[in-house]
Amino acid sequence: MKDGAEKLVEYRTAHYSAMSEASTYLTNQRVSVGFRFFNPIVCRMITGYKIMRVDQSDPFAFHPGELILVPPGKHLAIDFPFADPDNPTACMCIEIDRENVSNIIVRINEARRRAGYRKDVALNWNEFALYRGEAMIDAQFDRLANLYVNEHSEFRDVRIDASLTELIVCLLKAQAKRLLIESQGNVPDTALDAVAHELAQKAQGRLDPERLARSAGMSTATFFRHFRAKFGTTPAKFVSQARIQKARALLAANNASVTEVAFEVGFQSVGHFIRVFKQEMGETPGDYVRRNMRLSAGKIENCVQEF
Repeated sequence: MKDGAEKLVEYRTAHYSAMSEASTYLTNQRVSVGFRFFNPIVCRMITGYKIMRVDQSDPFAFHPGELILVPPGKHLAIDFPFADPDNPTACMCIEIDRENVSNIIVRINEARRRAGYRKDVALNWNEFALYRGEAMIDAQFDRLANLYVNEHSEFRDVRIDASLTELIVCLLKAQAKRLLIESQGNVPDTALDAVAHELAQKAQGRLDPERLARSAGMSTATFFRHFRAKFGTTPAKFVSQARIQKARALLAANNASVTEVAFEVGFQSVGHFIRVFKQEMGETPGDYVRRNMRLSAGKIENCVQEF
């Protein structure tokens, strides 16, 4: 992340549910920033204008009302060419638990089998999708954003999860040809999903590629090839991202030191942990802790009241 980007993340307002996190970002200066998320994200432009690139894609404009679905692990390069204090740029991003998305794909495949389809579909983790002028998707996003901000009952998480599931289905249906690919029948998605779940849950352990390949019922070379094709990254990178995700939660939830968190999530070196964290999150663990402390103390004003 380039100099000046801290001004962007300081104007972040977060809302949480059990399976997702919604954040509103606002910037009032011309900067260029970079982000990478462990989980899939759905972003909607609220005000202003920015130029985006997803990994090696061509630059494209992102206007108010437009949405983008980005798979996990992709690098987002964002330019704010016109942002200033009088014309701030704001967007809302929803980070979705990747297992939640996988469960939706499982349910879609169950419905396809009941309907007589012989091949399952899998999410193409290498593709992003841009949505413009999709009335049904816009309305569903509005309902979801309202729940994050205004729902405070004991039913909040259930309602958000149900609404989020509906949004994901709408997004997949609108661009099914781009986002969903039919399996060839020789690689059981459930085996790869089980391995990915194990890696995410036990990310602090030592990576054993041969054992993982056996668990998936494949040779090591075949396992690596199909894992990357399905999840868009290598097992080692997947584990690293899972560790950073867990580190974020630990750093935000308690008073543990950066050193304690580094070893808790499985890093053997604090310096390596700091480098990987900054590479993934665009800021050091210490900066992340200080930012969350400011947010928790209520010192950062919520500059966007309406979505």
